[in-house]
Amino acid sequence: MGSKNHTCPSHDLSENATEAIFGSITFFQFDKILSGSCVAVACIVIFIHLFSHANRLCSPSEQVKIMRISLLVPFYSLFCFLSICFPEADVYLDPWLEVFQANSLCAFFLLMCDFISPNSEKRSDFFAKMTVLDKKSQAGKVGGLSWFRSRWIAVFQYPIIALLSAIATDISEAVGTYCQYKIEPYYTRLWITIISQTSLTIAVMSVLVFVKTLKSELAVHKPMLKLVAFKLIVFLSFVQSIIFLILQNTSSLNPTSKLTYADLHIGIPALLSCIEMVPISAFMAWAYSVQPYLLARGADIEGSSGHADIPRSYQGGFLGIRAFLAMLNPRETIEGIYSMRHLY
Repeated sequence: MGSKNHTCPSHDLSENATEAIFGSITFFQFDKILSGSCVAVACIVIFIHLFSHANRLCSPSEQVKIMRISLLVPFYSLFCFLSICFPEADVYLDPWLEVFQANSLCAFFLLMCDFISPNSEKRSDFFAKMTVLDKKSQAGKVGGLSWFRSRWIAVFQYPIIALLSAIATDISEAVGTYCQYKIEPYYTRLWITIISQTSLTIAVMSVLVFVKTLKSELAVHKPMLKLVAFKLIVFLSFVQSIIFLILQNTSSLNPTSKLTYADLHIGIPALLSCIEMVPISAFMAWAYSVQPYLLARGADIEGSSGHADIPRSYQGGFLGIRAFLAMLNPRETIEGIYSMRHLY
């Protein structure tokens, strides 16, 4: 329920379709089969990709971040599949995708920083020597170090907002002030959406500006290709949500004997996301290829990364277990957030 003058619509998300779409198979069953198959393929592709990096870990600082970025695909796929299987839980699951997305975006930004220099002091020296054009500045330009600090804050505010938005969504839905089915000023959904999407836009645009400004320094690493691989998930999710939001508000998605409300509003969007993850997983594995880190190409490793101190032996441990443990460690993101207070 919303305020006493407004009532949030309610829908039975556990309702079963009365007619099958193929033989004796309902759309809900078909949805689970097809989405589950797509999730399995996407996860297998990404886990092979992760294992390749973990088992050939010669540049931990870079490769662990690559693994962390790639992990967004299986997380996204699995959450969409769970939403299909348990539509009543979708409203609670969906905001946590934003949290994983924020962590992956921070990992991407830190990866670009490592490409500039894995040493924070050398990186600061690099930015201190440069100037960046800035139309908002009276001088028409700004110091590189100040500009870099602004980018850092713009990126690392995102995981904070994403986490708070996820918690706020779950709490407000539980107490009846969120309203999953309606976007109105008197429900918290509108304000949470505005805040979270604004935060996402600021972070993504900041990363994009960072990559474009340093395109000559980062060119050897093909940063735009890597950014596109990540942004595809964000872009498709955003466009898809806008399309279905418009369809919902125009009453174009009406339940039938073959398609329930849950099928139309949760099942189909989640199915599309699961299908999209299959080509995205392959693209992600290609964009973040393990090839530059193979010891057989030792000369390429040093030339590609520009770091003469890259070890000449793999450090992932047995079956890459050290790399996987490092991938799951949120310390870098937490330190990135904490360091914002020391930037100014």
